[in-house]
Amino acid sequence: MVIRKRIFKLLALFVVMFLILQLLTFILIRNRMTSEYHVRSFYKEPDNSLDVAVIGCSEVYADFSPPIAYEESGITSYNLACSGTPPCFYKSMLMEFCKTQKPQAVVFEVNAFFYIEEFALTGANMRNWLDNIKYSGQWYKDIVDYVPDDEKLEYFLPIVKYHDNWQRPAGQYERLKALSKIYTSSEPSLMKSFGTRTTNNSRIHSFKKHALRLTDFGRKCLLELMDYCKEQGIENVLFIRAPHRQKLASATSAELEKVITEAGFDFIDCDKISDQIGIVDKDDYYNEDHMNVFGNEKFTRYLSNYLVENYNIKPDHSDEVDKQWEKCVDYTNDAFDILKKRTLANEDLPYDEYTDLSEDNHKKMLEDAKKKLEKARAKKLANAS
Repeated sequence: MVIRKRIFKLLALFVVMFLILQLLTFILIRNRMTSEYHVRSFYKEPDNSLDVAVIGCSEVYADFSPPIAYEESGITSYNLACSGTPPCFYKSMLMEFCKTQKPQAVVFEVNAFFYIEEFALTGANMRNWLDNIKYSGQWYKDIVDYVPDDEKLEYFLPIVKYHDNWQRPAGQYERLKALSKIYTSSEPSLMKSFGTRTTNNSRIHSFKKHALRLTDFGRKCLLELMDYCKEQGIENVLFIRAPHRQKLASATSAELEKVITEAGFDFIDCDKISDQIGIVDKDDYYNEDHMNVFGNEKFTRYLSNYLVENYNIKPDHSDEVDKQWEKCVDYTNDAFDILKKRTLANEDLPYDEYTDLSEDNHKKMLEDAKKKLEKARAKKLANAS
């Protein structure tokens, strides 16, 4: 009896210590906030309520709006996407999606397949996904397969990496305040993963890019992903190159199409049909890779109709789900109206699905951006002198 009590106490102590460790990890962890939003909000979607999975990198949440797609064609969808997602995680993302949903079609944006292995497997890119998903066998396998041996412990026990973030309380407070929007709400995300900048030519997020090609690492990941889709019997799979201001080279586009279609799946290079979609290069992007809200709305309406027309998707939702999505549509349309005005003003500020769109916060964002710009100019002058 005494031994049993001691064992029980030890187990209770272990459980308490484990819970404290999990709480500290959640408080101290810190990576890209938008990625946390996009991944953690997905788990709030009601089971079996999503018709389409949209998976990829930042092009996905910048260029496609699930609420507008619902308004246009009645389909429900979610952008499961992170900035710089390694292509080897597309399979993991699809698996995570299908744990709670039964999508009638899956859309993959192909940008990640252009990443070289060294860039794709940087800690920042991997953590956007691995730090924010639920623990599972695939999560464990991804760490074992892709994280360097000397860094694995920091993924299995993130507190090892993030333990000194207590020295930066202001940043952690802002992160927790932002995440509280997810955890204090009883409802799913109203925009289903979204990010943009209010400009048609970002001064901050502009960069020169080399010509893109399908890398050896990207090809390997693409072939493995398509093999997995076949094994699982997932037939309605569409690979897309979302519209970009920097168009894909014809040779790269042809190579992608050949690899994908020979495996029995569909591919659309939307760069080739941007005129058909109605995209205007000088107006509808915020940089070379991402559309602003004007381009997002055009592309969303095109892609949602294409999915319904070509994959026989039959939306069949409960009244409760439809009511929630109608709320998402109203909120997103109101948000887009505001963001369009701010984009025409070319203010070049970042927005995501949880950004406070009130005028008071807008003034604060403008003031903060002005101070940041002045600080950068002062630093540049100091370095020049």
